[in-house]
Amino acid sequence: MPKQSTAEVFQEPEITQEAIALCAIDYGYVQAARRRVDEVRTSEAASLEPPTLVELEEALGERVLRCELWQWNWRNRVYRVELAKGGVAVAKQLIMATEARFQCEHDQLGRLASLQIPGLRVPKLLALLPAKRTYVMELARGKTIPALLWNRKHGDDVLTACELAGKILARMHLAWTEKICPMPVDLLARDLAATPWRLSSREGKILQSVFENLARAEVRTGEIYYDYKPANFLFEAGELFLIDPPGVLRQGVQLWDFSIFRSFMRRELWRFTLRRPFDRRRMIARQTLSAFERGYLSIFTESFPQPALFPLAARLFDLQRTAVLMTMQKGKVAMAREMRSATKEMRFRNSLANRISLPLLENEKRWLFRQLARELPA
Repeated sequence: MPKQSTAEVFQEPEITQEAIALCAIDYGYVQAARRRVDEVRTSEAASLEPPTLVELEEALGERVLRCELWQWNWRNRVYRVELAKGGVAVAKQLIMATEARFQCEHDQLGRLASLQIPGLRVPKLLALLPAKRTYVMELARGKTIPALLWNRKHGDDVLTACELAGKILARMHLAWTEKICPMPVDLLARDLAATPWRLSSREGKILQSVFENLARAEVRTGEIYYDYKPANFLFEAGELFLIDPPGVLRQGVQLWDFSIFRSFMRRELWRFTLRRPFDRRRMIARQTLSAFERGYLSIFTESFPQPALFPLAARLFDLQRTAVLMTMQKGKVAMAREMRSATKEMRFRNSLANRISLPLLENEKRWLFRQLARELPA
């Protein structure tokens, strides 16, 4: 089948006055991913020393026994802080972040707690170390939703957790909804056109049909969480701890959050099926997505978009999320080639890991287009 570039499939969309009015809300997640990759490639990470015991003690107002690096990635470091009076706290240090992002992230803990959503818990903020871009919070206990799925000892807890995650998200959206307005298909088309992928002519036609059908759909817009994924939840005693708050306040179509959770959970189900094809818990695993959707929709008295278009709209945001991941992964491959300070072995490992991810994302893209085709109205 002949291939066409995204630019060939989509002509530059005409931006309507209605779409221009919506530009204050962000729909350009692929474009933002490209800018983020460029920023990381051209910037040099500032040297940021870990917080010292003295600094932690001054900020907390109590004696600290030890501070140990617990988890880390290229953006953050997380430390386990043992307190002399007993108990453990967590210190999170933002390495690749501005002062504004640092301020926003720790402020979000208080904002989320103020919503007072049943079943939702947020770690309590204990101290700030602005000079080290570090904040200290209470240790959130429990198991992540993916861990519940893989652990045979937890029975149906994963279904309870997913349904509760859906209800919590719906209540967040009700609190944050600013208006009901038409789906911004022109802006979404422009954003997807910035993705470094190639679409077949069939995929281009499917996407065009999706946009045409959703042009008449109304959606909720307002604040979004953006990174509402199963790994950011810890489940214990019938409640969910929401960790890793966003560092940027974003406005957009709130269905994005719904699709984020679902797409991450779907990938976890695929891994589970591949690794445990004969596990009896496969039936429970398959029910997690429906439990999340059931919890989400149960809170609303009126669905936006309307029930007939809801699956199609949610799947479109699934595709946009995959487009964001593909953009980031291609940027990582390019950065791995440019790593001059790393050893050859490290460059090879980084490049290999990123290259493996790209074919998997390409397969997911194709699967999503098949789902879109099936969900188009007859």
